[in-house]
Amino acid sequence: MPYFLYSFIIGQLCIHHPYTACFFLFLLACSMVIKRKPLILVGLSLFAGVFGAILEFNFINTLQRHTHHLSSVTNKEMIYEVKFLTQPIDIEGELTAFVRTKDDEKLQLKSYSNPKLPLLKPEFYATHSCLIKGKYKPALRSGQLGYLNVQSLQLNQCKPDPPSWSDRIRQLRNTYINHMRTSSIHGKDKLIALATGDIQFIDKKQLLLIRQLGISHLFAVSGTHVAIFIGLLYQLFKRLPIPLCVSKTLLLLLLPCYLIFAGEAPSAQRAVIMASLVLLFSKYIRHKGVTILAVSYIMLTINDQSLHYHLGFQFSFAICFLLLIMQNCYHNKPMFTTLVLTSLISFYGSIPISYQHFNEIQWQSIITNLYFLPLYSIVIIPLAILSIIVLTIFPSTISLMPSFISPIFLLQDYLLDLSQPLTQIRWIIPNYGEIGYVILTMLCFFSLYMIVKKRYLKYSILTITILLLSQLAIIPGKDEMTMIDVGQGDAILFTTRNHQTFLIDTGGQIASHNQKYHYNITEKKLFPILKHKGITHIDYLLITHAHADHMGELNRLSQMIDIRNIIFNPKHFNSDKLHEVLTIARTHNIQLHSAFKLKTLALGQYHFQFIDATVENSQNPNDHSIITFATIHQSTLLLMGDATTENEKRLLQKIKLPKINILKVGHHGSLTSTSQSFLAHIRPQYALISSAKNNVYQLPHPTILKRLQEFNCITYNTADTHTLSIQFNPHQPRQYNIYNLTK
Repeated sequence: MPYFLYSFIIGQLCIHHPYTACFFLFLLACSMVIKRKPLILVGLSLFAGVFGAILEFNFINTLQRHTHHLSSVTNKEMIYEVKFLTQPIDIEGELTAFVRTKDDEKLQLKSYSNPKLPLLKPEFYATHSCLIKGKYKPALRSGQLGYLNVQSLQLNQCKPDPPSWSDRIRQLRNTYINHMRTSSIHGKDKLIALATGDIQFIDKKQLLLIRQLGISHLFAVSGTHVAIFIGLLYQLFKRLPIPLCVSKTLLLLLLPCYLIFAGEAPSAQRAVIMASLVLLFSKYIRHKGVTILAVSYIMLTINDQSLHYHLGFQFSFAICFLLLIMQNCYHNKPMFTTLVLTSLISFYGSIPISYQHFNEIQWQSIITNLYFLPLYSIVIIPLAILSIIVLTIFPSTISLMPSFISPIFLLQDYLLDLSQPLTQIRWIIPNYGEIGYVILTMLCFFSLYMIVKKRYLKYSILTITILLLSQLAIIPGKDEMTMIDVGQGDAILFTTRNHQTFLIDTGGQIASHNQKYHYNITEKKLFPILKHKGITHIDYLLITHAHADHMGELNRLSQMIDIRNIIFNPKHFNSDKLHEVLTIARTHNIQLHSAFKLKTLALGQYHFQFIDATVENSQNPNDHSIITFATIHQSTLLLMGDATTENEKRLLQKIKLPKINILKVGHHGSLTSTSQSFLAHIRPQYALISSAKNNVYQLPHPTILKRLQEFNCITYNTADTHTLSIQFNPHQPRQYNIYNLTK
């Protein structure tokens, strides 16, 4: 039976990671040969693997068709009938809630421009469904929720809707959150996260620190939380005059309720299903934890195959699998030994997944888990679960909680601050595709095998070798230009074969229509691309002009990565913008250069020339854009920033431009740039436009696109292509490898 289950899962994995699936299939075959399993079992296991692969392949085709269908309704304002799963919460001017449509699709509702909503009780959301006018936006990745963007949330078109039992549980959840939010408990944001799985109340900077330290798994409701929940209730039931079978029945009934209360995360689903299977079949499947895990995996993925793309689901099953098959290593060992071994095992279980999603290995978790894991497992998580029970039955007792809960979270904050220096050392791994994934998987397997066999000397030699190779091995880079999709803004990266880097602009957001934006472009877009390419520092950063969509992410980016030099035109920065740049440079020890004093920059085979075509007396920062002319391997590039048609005239008067191979179109394709006469002079072969899909400015303008087409110019727009890379080949000048980079 276990071999069928493992083969089925390997078959599913084969569709996503074929090389890694082959490696696991080889290990499974070796196990069957060593244990002398009959040939018929081998054949049936192979059939199970094929069946799993076919199911997963069909699901992916269905998902692609569904995604194509959803794209037809993207950003069209429509009326949706929804049921609120959570109360709308206003966080820094952004109203968010989770809703479920009549088609049973769960969405995240977002609204930025709102009148003050009436204070409605949690019962209202549990007993009503509402008509909401908004625009649907599909999830950026499979496994994530789509968005319902609402201009102004109004709740005047709601009608009574009889609540189900799950709605009643969510009502209790919302009531608990309200009690906590209005309390004076220090650390109430963490308690809400641990009890309900909702992390949006945690301060964004502290949440980022928690992730960087590799302890975010403690806030994801999973096996630890479910085990503590069952343990607390079992101790209570044991002291009551009820039979054991009744206790088990009550636990089986309460586990689904706890799952809904905890937010129904995939990791919680896995833990609840495993616990339920153990309670139901404890006589038959004792000591078969891996089999229970495999059954849970198959049950969940057949019910919802998109879970394969869910990050928490991947981490939860990979780490749980390793902890179960290696439990003999740490079982009945001293507490500290157990902590060290479980931290190591969890670390190795996360490495391939962290590589795939983040291009970074969170080595910090090996250290931080040694003290955060006991603190949370023994103290904080039990407190969070007890607070659910107490506040549900005796809500008035919340006034007594701060005196004994707040000191615990003050200790936790102290430990977070103490651990913060660990985040300064990042272990970034460039993207090597599926080859990189399977190599990391194999290295993790051999490392864990040596731990199991207690071959600690060989393990130490392997670990030191891997560390040295990852830091000292120099793999030749590429002469490459990457236009990073930062929405309605600019960020263009140049890399050389000897790993030098030059970034033009950082992207950023301009608040409009009384809206405040809290989307972190550096964290979500810019830094992931830099890590994808293995970039740990930026040699030069050029700020073309003082507009937020070109320099708005400078502060955040300087906090995430080492910037060594900034090139800009200080003469045309107002006092506030100039002070911002000077402060950032002073804080991070960045050298500043005036573009028109520097004039040129040589990096590898690139030669950059900064051209002064500014309109001196203009009050429009676009007229002060630094225009960059670059050459590499006989190719010519012209990057216009937000330069206007007046800048174009002055540019042509100032220097004699050759025919341009690659043009970065000025001002995102606005009519203020890219004149007919300018194009007639430079005749670009390729045109690159950086703009957001369905942006409020309706850029690029159709006239500009038509104008480029008239000159037979091949045009790429980040709104359609997302992040785009262009490789320059010294042996084939003016012939480019252009590809889309999704991250």
